Amino acid sequence: MSRLLSDPRLRIGAVVVAMAALAGLGVVTDPASPDTRAQAAVTEPSRTVVNRTALACPVLAPGGKMASVVNAVSPTLPDDTPSASGTSQPLSITPLPTTSAPAGSLLVRGKIGSTTPTQAPLPLSIQGAGPLAAGTVGTATTTAKDGVNAGMASVPCQMPGADFWFVGASGASDRRDVLVLTNLDSINAEVNVSVYARTGAQDLPATRGIVVPARGTAEVFLKEVTPNLRDVALHVVSTGGRVAAAVRSNASNGTQPAGVDWLNPSAPPATKVFVPAAAPGAGLRILSVANPSDLQATVSLTVNGPNGSFKPAGLETELIEAGSVRTFVMDPTLHGDASAVTITSDQPVTASMRMSDAKKTDFASIGSAEALTGPAYLVLPAHQQPAVLQVTAPGKTGSVKFELRDAVGRVLSTRALDVVGGATTQIAFASQPRATYLMVQQTRGTVVAGVTLMPAAKPDSDSTAEVAAWPLNTSLVFRAQLGAQPDVSAALR
Repeated sequence: MSRLLSDPRLRIGAVVVAMAALAGLGVVTDPASPDTRAQAAVTEPSRTVVNRTALACPVLAPGGKMASVVNAVSPTLPDDTPSASGTSQPLSITPLPTTSAPAGSLLVRGKIGSTTPTQAPLPLSIQGAGPLAAGTVGTATTTAKDGVNAGMASVPCQMPGADFWFVGASGASDRRDVLVLTNLDSINAEVNVSVYARTGAQDLPATRGIVVPARGTAEVFLKEVTPNLRDVALHVVSTGGRVAAAVRSNASNGTQPAGVDWLNPSAPPATKVFVPAAAPGAGLRILSVANPSDLQATVSLTVNGPNGSFKPAGLETELIEAGSVRTFVMDPTLHGDASAVTITSDQPVTASMRMSDAKKTDFASIGSAEALTGPAYLVLPAHQQPAVLQVTAPGKTGSVKFELRDAVGRVLSTRALDVVGGATTQIAFASQPRATYLMVQQTRGTVVAGVTLMPAAKPDSDSTAEVAAWPLNTSLVFRAQLGAQPDVSAALR
């Protein structure tokens, strides 16, 4: 008998017979039991409510008299959203060193928590576990009336990851752009940065093997590693650990400051990308498109304006060389309208839009965005001018619903609306003396969105120029969770 069982063919046959017998027994004794075959185990991921969050909130470099604040919220979720398990522990807004005392906290879902405005800002993190984690968002904002940081610089706090794209950076003499890498974990991280410019992909040893210390930051000054490269795209890849990436940009006009802001990340390269929320009004609108592929890209631009889509004259078909970046001056084409741009390409590309006010005293940048697939939340800092929600349906007619809530969670404005296919719809929100937060949820079709802020046509002499652009991205309320799959081959070993 032992000699027979030593034959692998007989062992396999015995196992198959035994499994068949067990399967038959299951059919007889428990007809409602699930199908446990390997092929039946490959299913769509289940959704689990997020119960832990970590966000990095960067700050500007010192310079001039400025006020910096972080506003954050654990937002009110849709009525049918299940709750995460555990007790509602507060989420803390804390400086990076582990010994630091909290600078603020989120205690109750739906109420905004804010730090005290400070003239000596430090990088902050929003962290915690429990039911308040799902959907949590924050915004870091700095304002200054004069100096190198004059204007408004505001950016959503970033979730750590391993892959980021930025388009529209510069190492030219009129810019002081800095890649800021933040590590919220307790072990060092290592990062490589690929750089693309007008002349193609760059071979820069200084952008490889960048170590980001645990609970710390690292900065890469583009003027040092990419001197005189005016239009630059960055691909930030972590080779060990997680980081949050941001690009700080100070502009100048000769010896005069010309604004400061953060470059919002761009969506990963694709053959169709959407750049939302080109702000209404006068000023520069510069579209930057990066082709990181090894092949020349043929791209076509479509403007999604208030009355629908059109192909801008002279930009129906453009070529972008392999590994390079091209810019397009769009303000003559957009005519001051709230718009978006759809870019179609035969090679994967990514993009961003840089926008200035009419006097070119400040600017903002918004990257290409992916279509919304769930609720998007955004904390808006206090603002002196109306903020404009811009919603675009780049394809067929789409629908969204939105809610704007105040600092204590009261609804200030709510509406459901249809967006004509190919068009951009704008909704203005009145100025607010305190932070508010916005929820935008796609209910039909493909929809991209963002919020912009521009100065008044005739601003007060003592007012701060407020130029800002915030993307709306699907918030992390759920995470995918795959069940364990059985290893049927184990029975044959």
